[in-house]
Amino acid sequence: MSSNDIGTNIIFKKQLGLNYEIDQKYVGLKMKENNVLAFNFRVPGSLKDEVETYFKKFKLGEPIMVDIGGTGDIKCDFKGISPVLKNHDELDQYFISATLQEDKQYDPLEEEKCESCSGCGFH
Repeated sequence: MSSNDIGTNIIFKKQLGLNYEIDQKYVGLKMKENNVLAFNFRVPGSLKDEVETYFKKFKLGEPIMVDIGGTGDIKCDFKGISPVLKNHDELDQYFISATLQEDKQYDPLEEEKCESCSGCGFH
């Protein structure tokens, strides 16, 4: 893959190398207020249990990284998972949503820091 190509998979990364990779055709992404990201999965029954099992391993507030199509890791905190719902309009299709909050810590340039700053939080 060249540096301009965006892949078709999304990789969720838990600490200790516990990753989950899924084709983005099964995932919708919705950005909400306060950098909250809702990853909405519409998956066949064959993937339902593995998606649910993966996200149930997380504790609230636990760090998670997301790489969408090989574009680089997005640092987030885990906020929760919805119950699995069966889509009554489609045979063997399920819906589940994982909520993450993007970690948007501002890293100021050196010249923007005050002389005595040791991460005071005002920059």
